[in-house]
Amino acid sequence: MNQELFIIEMLSAKNQIIAQDKQNTRKKIKIYLTALFTCGIVFLGISTIVYRFLKPQIQSLFYSQRLTHLYYLALLIGGVSLLFITISLISSIARSWYLRHRFENWLEKNAPAILAYTSIYQDQTYYYLAQKAGQKPKLRLKKTDTVQLLETLDGYPIMLGQHLGFAGFSTSQIFLLQKEPEKLPANRQYFFNKQLIWYGGSAIILLLGMTGVYHYAFHEPTAGEFTAPSTSHMHGASMMQKPSHHDSNQTSAGLVEQQGKTPDMTVSQTTKLYLDSSDELYMTTDSGKNWSFVPLKPDWLRSGDYTLTSGAIPVGYWMDKSYDLSKDFSWFIYSQDEKHLYLLISKDNGKTWSKSLVSDNAERIRYRKANFFADGSGVLVYTAETVMSPENLEIYITNDFGQTWSKSGYTTISKPVQNVSFVTQLLGFAATRDQLFYTDNGGRSFKEAVVSIPEDYETNGLDLFQSPNEVTQVSETLLEAKFYLLKTGDIDRGKMFACLFQSSDNGETWHFSKQLSEVEPN
Repeated sequence: MNQELFIIEMLSAKNQIIAQDKQNTRKKIKIYLTALFTCGIVFLGISTIVYRFLKPQIQSLFYSQRLTHLYYLALLIGGVSLLFITISLISSIARSWYLRHRFENWLEKNAPAILAYTSIYQDQTYYYLAQKAGQKPKLRLKKTDTVQLLETLDGYPIMLGQHLGFAGFSTSQIFLLQKEPEKLPANRQYFFNKQLIWYGGSAIILLLGMTGVYHYAFHEPTAGEFTAPSTSHMHGASMMQKPSHHDSNQTSAGLVEQQGKTPDMTVSQTTKLYLDSSDELYMTTDSGKNWSFVPLKPDWLRSGDYTLTSGAIPVGYWMDKSYDLSKDFSWFIYSQDEKHLYLLISKDNGKTWSKSLVSDNAERIRYRKANFFADGSGVLVYTAETVMSPENLEIYITNDFGQTWSKSGYTTISKPVQNVSFVTQLLGFAATRDQLFYTDNGGRSFKEAVVSIPEDYETNGLDLFQSPNEVTQVSETLLEAKFYLLKTGDIDRGKMFACLFQSSDNGETWHFSKQLSEVEPN
């Protein structure tokens, strides 16, 4: 049909076309606004709520960083989606405005595309539009949504149908019936699956994305994947620069041989662990008058996730009670392979060393600590990280100053462990940032202790029982410990104080005794 004649005849159908376009545009606007609201709620609202809920509970720095990365990814996806939907919404409104106010121009622009559909097929439900005979259809229009706009001077009906696209979008399509449509051939019916391909492809992309997010969030950390934002609650060494990680020769016992020069300096502390610039460890028990080489690599002491609940520990600082120095008994907790956990021991001020195996299954460890008693007995504990906040707490005991070890207990703590303190091999305490647990059977079982917080104080999620604080036994029936509380009364409101608590039932309940001193928060 002649294009100019088609345009002239179509001018009489202007009102019908505009009315149908308004209906379609209103539907599109609703879909776009729903999509905007959904994206905003999911990617900006819910993701922020989940992030703020999980962030304080995931005390592991590794998983905390992963959570932050995923949160920023959600914000990025949400922002890009909102921008795309907004542009599409504006574009749809602009096209509708152009059709209503520039109908003749719109008609001239779209007439060639309308007249290009010269091959029309049908079945009982749909019309199918193809641009050439023998071509597979590009558009499918439901007959019940198709109306006749007018009839040309040649007697051909001009039809207006609705093409249902992806996500429920409908677009108007004008076409000319120059003859009775043929039945759709069987070899061209792949068209029916076009929307299924869209939905299936979207589902596959979504599934792959969720799989990638899951893998990124929950794959096990490896050594070296941690950063160091905090230096709180650490036993300090005198060297803070990053080690050079050179390859040291090792003895037949798997220990390191000294390569550098022994330090020649005095220090103010009686005992000191010193990390020199060549990545070698030395110890003194007499303020630096004499130094002894420690046959370990610093990385062995820092195996696993070397972090506290307050953050990662910078190189040159060490977890409290992960080693101890004295003339008669010095020891270090370490692992060479992230699996076997050892205790290195010297009973002659560092002249000779021996090691003992604590565990051959110490993987993904974070917190580690040991306590020795005067009779040679001792307790060594470490935590193993799980995927989220809970941690497995392993307890080992010795009765020969660490020469041999046996497993005493095991439990899972709901949140990352902050401090562990054993009064005896049987009676011990494990604390998270706001909870205290106790065992009276060497760790075979734990129960939550009741800490009575007085008026004008609160925990407020603070570090209740911090290292290096310990539970001490002051008499046969009385235990004491320092807990950190936040003041809420009119005096000193908002300040943190160390408070003395006492227990007379082996740690089952704790009662406030007195306020000791103000503590500066980290």
